[in-house]
Amino acid sequence: MRRETGADPGEVGAELELERRIGLATPADSVRGMFFRSVLEVMWALGDEASVDHCVEVCGRRKFADFTCYPTSDFLRLSWTAARLLGNGYGDFAGAMRALGRRAATDFFASATGRPLQTLLAGEPRKLLDSLPMAYAAASANGGQCAVVWSHSGSALVRLERDFLPRAYVEGALVAALEVVGVREPRVWSRVLGPLSSEYVLSWG
Repeated sequence: MRRETGADPGEVGAELELERRIGLATPADSVRGMFFRSVLEVMWALGDEASVDHCVEVCGRRKFADFTCYPTSDFLRLSWTAARLLGNGYGDFAGAMRALGRRAATDFFASATGRPLQTLLAGEPRKLLDSLPMAYAAASANGGQCAVVWSHSGSALVRLERDFLPRAYVEGALVAALEVVGVREPRVWSRVLGPLSSEYVLSWG
């Protein structure tokens, strides 16, 4: 069962949380275009052109090159807007954020870069998580850090520092990544450590 502490954007003050994170982002903080595209593709799938146009308006563009870096603040505005628009379909804001995170992970593993990794890591959740620090560094250019600590077989702690994404988004991405490599019913709970620091406990088996 998922367990949380602290307040997520879906629980209290989504707008205040968005502005807080944007205020902490610097011009050097960035996110790869593939993650922008993933959010927009979820919105396009709805067939609601007005919602797509609204998302494009808040992030400033309609097309993104997968491995080009774009401002973190733009990604935050985009993901928050999409989660608000999707909220009813996924129960609430946090549920929509988890869905966006899941889509980001599955899109990555379906890409030309991710498909070979999926094959290489199939049935190897430990190898997947051991590769997370390198993948995290490649996904953004914000000087953030990712550390993985193993407690025992089938359980690991992932700690992120200087991470701008809401915990629900990261939870969805981690669960989806484990599912892609063949893990059944992975579980995650998370907690806030600091303004841009969180940790995630993953378990399965």
